[in-house]
Amino acid sequence: MNQTQFEWTPDFWQGWRESKSPYRRYKSMRDRQLVLKALALRDGDRVLEVGCGYGWISQALWEAARIDWFGVDRSAEMIRSLHKRSSPGTLRALIADACRLPFRNDQFDKVLCTGVLMHIAEDQAAVQELARVLRPGGVLVCSINNTLSPYSLPVRLWNQRKSGFVQKFRRPAAFRRLLRDVSVQPTGMAGDGIIATVPLAFGPIRFPPESAFRMIRGLDEWAANRFAWLAYEVWFRGIKAAAPGTL
Repeated sequence: MNQTQFEWTPDFWQGWRESKSPYRRYKSMRDRQLVLKALALRDGDRVLEVGCGYGWISQALWEAARIDWFGVDRSAEMIRSLHKRSSPGTLRALIADACRLPFRNDQFDKVLCTGVLMHIAEDQAAVQELARVLRPGGVLVCSINNTLSPYSLPVRLWNQRKSGFVQKFRRPAAFRRLLRDVSVQPTGMAGDGIIATVPLAFGPIRFPPESAFRMIRGLDEWAANRFAWLAYEVWFRGIKAAAPGTL
């Protein structure tokens, strides 16, 4: 995989996820809600989280059900930080590349990859790996940045300032086709938000303004639930098909 020069750190992500900005906090909490709804975790589920980071989403998974959890992240620093958030010896978290997962075929009931694919140069190879380790009939939940989002163009222009930074935007219809190409049938799509999830700063000007957060949040959640194809980050749920000739 072609790695970027840009490196995520636990401090960066914790600062982002647990920011004082009400819009960032809203997105972080909505991400957790979307994950839990899509995965519908049950006790005993064997779950793989690809790109687990410092454990913001992981914590919600552990609290939702008594699952058999595995996590991978390409950052050793992230894995060390994740271990600090759990009891000693209770985590199975590995340093690994999303394009080369160190697991056998058909090993997991549910596979989650959130906020990761858009930052991988070879994202199609990563999707193939997610499907490979998922058992037939298992659930895949993953997210992409959306080309159709109102924020897509300004964010892409802003990212041109960053050397070695990868952030891809895809059309939801194209990503559905990619899932079908790896034998995953899409069964649902949801959006994090349309306006409220990406606060922008232009010197002293903030958009959307924090003073309007409560009003914007309610309107935005209503809109994202009905027009997910306009959301900034779009979440897909899919079921892996059985191999031909099997029941």
